[in-house]
Amino acid sequence: MTKAELGKLRQLAANRYWGEADGRAALDGLATSGLSMAAFGRATGITARRLAWWRRRTAAESAGKIEFVPIEVARPARAASDGVMEVAIGDVRIRVGPGFDADALRRLLAVVAEPAC
Repeated sequence: MTKAELGKLRQLAANRYWGEADGRAALDGLATSGLSMAAFGRATGITARRLAWWRRRTAAESAGKIEFVPIEVARPARAASDGVMEVAIGDVRIRVGPGFDADALRRLLAVVAEPAC
């Protein structure tokens, strides 16, 4: 920690009220110093209690934050086949390709499902 940084932290310790930027500056100073809270407090005049309070507050804020993550929506993978469906009713098999007429298929299935005369 440089003398300039130490001087700023000592000035910060003298302030009775801190804003969020002040609390984060003190925590950043603690992290970069490599000192324990007690040793940092002795060097700067910032109490360990105050540092602990700001650590809890910033941890609680970051735990409650919502973070949006970009996603990419992909089209569903196509089946390995060529899009042909097969309907089996007994021994009868009906193959239907892509773009079939649903009403025509319903009529066909109704005829095939009728009991034989």
